[in-house]
Amino acid sequence: MLVLIKINQLRDSFIKAWKTSDTVKSKKYAYIGVIAAAGITAAVLILMQFNTGPAVQSAPTGIDAYTLNFPYEEANFNLKTTLATQHINMSSPVKLSAASDILQYCDFLTNQTKQAMIEYCTSTEIKDPHGNFLGNLDMIGSTLAPVMVIAAAQSDPAFSNYNYVKILFGDVVNETICQCWASENPGNYTSISAMMNGLRAFHVNGKRPDSTTNSIPLDGEHFEIELTTNTKGYLWKLLVAK
Repeated sequence: MLVLIKINQLRDSFIKAWKTSDTVKSKKYAYIGVIAAAGITAAVLILMQFNTGPAVQSAPTGIDAYTLNFPYEEANFNLKTTLATQHINMSSPVKLSAASDILQYCDFLTNQTKQAMIEYCTSTEIKDPHGNFLGNLDMIGSTLAPVMVIAAAQSDPAFSNYNYVKILFGDVVNETICQCWASENPGNYTSISAMMNGLRAFHVNGKRPDSTTNSIPLDGEHFEIELTTNTKGYLWKLLVAK
């Protein structure tokens, strides 16, 4: 089942660079939309008629072509509620719309032309049932909806909080993509937990600092999981986008 996994591959359309810091929010990504490697374009359909036939709406362009099908408020509320039932605390989101704030706190994209399209950002902090910091959840995109969801969680060298990381990632997939894993079985894995176990085994037995899955389609969207060795143990990252 490890055919999905590749190591430290440089890709224009996905993860490109990790800044070393004490937080888990310094990652920059090289795309808007998982499969948008060549820049943001969209076909515009124009139908000219003279008082006959229904009007045809043009296809969305720019950042709107890559927005996910849920608003920030709904996704953050649903995730906060779901995580609370499992005793994981998610803070209320910090909402950022000023260009200077987005540049300082939500500068995730290496392509600055695409980064300049980001108009809005929310950021939350995640704590485990014992009140210990687990990670962050960020959403970036237009003012109406995100184009990317970024979950990052730190586990210690012994993976003592690994189960909480799996709960977090599972809930993010369920709430931002679908609750359809069992019917689609991405990569023939029975659950996201099983996929993460496979990635962990592959990474721990490997010789490089980064291991990542391919871009994995699920219900019309895509996600990717990356595992990185750092000075504190292991950094897990989950990205969701079109």
